Amino acid sequence: MLVSSLSVSAKPVLELSEEIVDFGAVRLDPTVHRKKLLVKNIGDEPLVINQVSSTCHCVEASWWIRPIEPGSSDTIQIDFEPDVSGKVSKKLIIYSNAQNRRVPFRVKADVHFTGIPRRLED
Repeated sequence: MLVSSLSVSAKPVLELSEEIVDFGAVRLDPTVHRKKLLVKNIGDEPLVINQVSSTCHCVEASWWIRPIEPGSSDTIQIDFEPDVSGKVSKKLIIYSNAQNRRVPFRVKADVHFTGIPRRLED
């Protein structure tokens, strides 16, 4: 009797709490606005985030470089420093060892210029 076994590859699976991190209405000034994005591992092996890439220097992401165990969660800190006024939408991609190796999400904001008008002299 020949017994064969199928090898099923167990992998981590990355799940985000939201696909759009919305900063809402913000002023165009040198303030850094900060939000946290919840990342959950719904797979069977530890999840390791390797990189978070951004399409703009106005958005940066930081996280602890440590495995996220199956069924556990951690956060990615998103820092947004607006550099233009108007509606902003930036794409970021999380790279990891997960089955879904590249997970995109967006950062959006409505940036308002709130400068002080110059007084006209007579």
